[in-house]
Amino acid sequence: MTRPLTLALTMAALLSLTACGGGDSTAAADGVAADCDTKAYVAGAVVAPTLDDLKAYAGTFNGDEGSYDGGGTFTKSGTAKLVIGADGAITYKDAKQTVTSICMDKTAGPVGKLVYFIVGKGHLDVADKPAMGLGQAWGVSPVDGTTIFTNGLK
Repeated sequence: MTRPLTLALTMAALLSLTACGGGDSTAAADGVAADCDTKAYVAGAVVAPTLDDLKAYAGTFNGDEGSYDGGGTFTKSGTAKLVIGADGAITYKDAKQTVTSICMDKTAGPVGKLVYFIVGKGHLDVADKPAMGLGQAWGVSPVDGTTIFTNGLK
């Protein structure tokens, strides 16, 4: 086999394995608003949070909405209020949102331990401690799926 063909086959195999994701979903603990859909994450990297886990993330986060340009400069277009219930339920800009997945990092990273909410048309990432330049909550608006939410602080 030629070297380019071997490399191509190896890359195809890796891509197919990566596309498999981490599996299906991990069932939500009793009382949690949604299961953890692990398919979008590296296998074994996330788990379904318990109600006790979610306590650290519950609260009201006031943040900015806007967009980033190609150079990474954020242009603020407004503000938004994100409310996370003790069960993981989400209210964004005073409207209840449909949460379809809640996953939590198994281990803490550079910005602490994150909980990932797939909600409405977007997603929200919430850390257990504020991160420089991001706040404690950030993501893509669950209302329109395009507007950036950032600098969310309790």
